[in-house]
Amino acid sequence: MKFNLKKFVQKNMVLLLLALMLVPTIKVEASDKVIVIDPSGQETANKKKEPIGPGAFKSTAQSAEGEYDLNLQIALKAKDILDEQGYTVLLTRTSNDVDISNSGRAMIANTSNADVFVVINGKDKSDVSVVCQTEDNPYSYGNYSDGRLLSDTILGSVVQSTGVDDAGVVESDSETAINWSSVPTAIVEVGTESDNDEYQQEVAKGIAYGIESYFAQK
Repeated sequence: MKFNLKKFVQKNMVLLLLALMLVPTIKVEASDKVIVIDPSGQETANKKKEPIGPGAFKSTAQSAEGEYDLNLQIALKAKDILDEQGYTVLLTRTSNDVDISNSGRAMIANTSNADVFVVINGKDKSDVSVVCQTEDNPYSYGNYSDGRLLSDTILGSVVQSTGVDDAGVVESDSETAINWSSVPTAIVEVGTESDNDEYQQEVAKGIAYGIESYFAQK
């Protein structure tokens, strides 16, 4: 007896549709992604030395004061935006009265199984730049392409959101936070205008949308 596919489909259409509805759709959700944001600096700097990377002979201060409060305000605003988008967002600190080394901040990202690690760091100039590792970084293996993509998307997004000058992506292997991180890392350096609440919000929006763009392009 010859099998009639058309009649089989017509007869069992309801069952076929039901089966399709029960099959889970495989897609990446925002809730599957973990983002760790580090507001650089702290109220009291820790001048003790730590290696710039695992096994390194060169050392640097564990933490600096810097624009610690401004960095925190931008980080909190970025977290709010990313929370609304459904991401899991962790901050390395939520107050200024802490004592966390730069390597310790990177370890928070490592132990949280983060997908990306973003450091927010204030600077004297009014432009915006982003720092990532070089392709030959001896400490953070295999993260260059993703780190560079993350840096490019964040930089473009922050520049578009704020309208400030684009100072480019700087590749460096002397940043402790990058060297100790086992996940793609970008250090966002924002300018002196960041003491303005409206500007902080635009920077935070740029960072959040840049991260989202990174995941979309992965």
